[in-house]
Amino acid sequence: MEAAVKYIIDFLLKGNTHLATRVGYTNDETLFPNYSVAIVPSGFFNAETYGTTGSEPQLPLKEIDGTPILFGTPEIKRQGNIIVIHADLVASAFFLLARYEEFIHPADNRDAHGRYMGKKSLPYRANFINRPIVDEYGDILLKCLSDAGCEVKFPPKAFNSIWLTHDIDFLTNYRHLRGFLGGIKRNLLSPKGLCRTVKSVFSLENDPAFTFPWILEQDCKVADAQQIYFIKSAVAQAAADYPGYNLNGKDFKKLSQLLKKNNCKLGLHTSYNSANHLEYIKMEKAKLEQSLGMTVTASRWHFLRTTQPFDYKELLSAGITNDFTMGYADTAGFRLGTSRAVRWINPENLEVTNLTLHPLTAMDCTFSNQEYMNLSEAEAEEKIVGLLNQIKKHNGEVVLLWHNTVFSELDGCYHKSLYTNIIKELAR
Repeated sequence: MEAAVKYIIDFLLKGNTHLATRVGYTNDETLFPNYSVAIVPSGFFNAETYGTTGSEPQLPLKEIDGTPILFGTPEIKRQGNIIVIHADLVASAFFLLARYEEFIHPADNRDAHGRYMGKKSLPYRANFINRPIVDEYGDILLKCLSDAGCEVKFPPKAFNSIWLTHDIDFLTNYRHLRGFLGGIKRNLLSPKGLCRTVKSVFSLENDPAFTFPWILEQDCKVADAQQIYFIKSAVAQAAADYPGYNLNGKDFKKLSQLLKKNNCKLGLHTSYNSANHLEYIKMEKAKLEQSLGMTVTASRWHFLRTTQPFDYKELLSAGITNDFTMGYADTAGFRLGTSRAVRWINPENLEVTNLTLHPLTAMDCTFSNQEYMNLSEAEAEEKIVGLLNQIKKHNGEVVLLWHNTVFSELDGCYHKSLYTNIIKELAR
């Protein structure tokens, strides 16, 4: 527990690591003089209740200057030269950063794919899912340290980093037998579509799903953005993993060369089936690495189908160091309660691991899917810009997920123009 508490305090300090020894986490008033700021524990970590539903915060939440507090009381008092925070910022941050509610509800609040639903989560129910309140906790702590006479450096209001990410669920539409026959059937009454289907057989660039040159052109407009593509390499496909693509085939080789030439990072898109068979992860990673001729250390779960802590332990065992799954499918927002990359804290044993979680800002289908948010293009853009403003305010990182297929002429949705506008926003 001590290591987890130390890491959370360091995280809240936002780079002011020189002040770590000036912050105490204790209710022993005789120790208060050792610190400039003391945070009083709420009892959340008590062995008697930890890991049970009885340890969850109760709604409605109390607030400090408009920031919801999950545990403790919303009081900040000065005792001589010491500032005492009675709101348990450490436990409140841990609850969100470690996705504690998902840990104690392993079978509850999940959809047909086994994913924890954002609209059932505490951040959504307490109406703060659009705010990275762990970052706000950091601001509270830094202000208290400043008021206590410590020299505090507040981070700039700018993006710390930008990740433009793309999951390659479908490499092509028509360049395999089933897709070709389906295209012929669908386009019998459309001469243009029929021609496109046939031309795709002879040229990869003519396939509607091969939108990668356009994506690269857009993403390069954002200076210093990091581009990463997540690639499927299922060893035993479930229906949701179809269609696969041949990692040793000419089409994929051509794509991988194009991405490498443009300095894109490549990661593992763990299969839908691997969520039920965690032993597949190492095999999928080895298969992808053999095809690429390089080590792969980044991942994202297909369908965002993570059931941590069990699958995250398997990612670590497989040598994955960075995961980009942490967003909800059914609603946009800050699933981890922060806009910043954070090391995964295992809620089973409070171990601070070497797996870094990158919070997912926005995924294409979250906004357009009728079963999710079902927003118009204007509403989706407004929502994303609002999230970007929060990230910029807290010096966080942007992580966008747009699939290559939504830019296809077959998609029929607004994602191509929406993505163009978001890229323009980021480029500014």
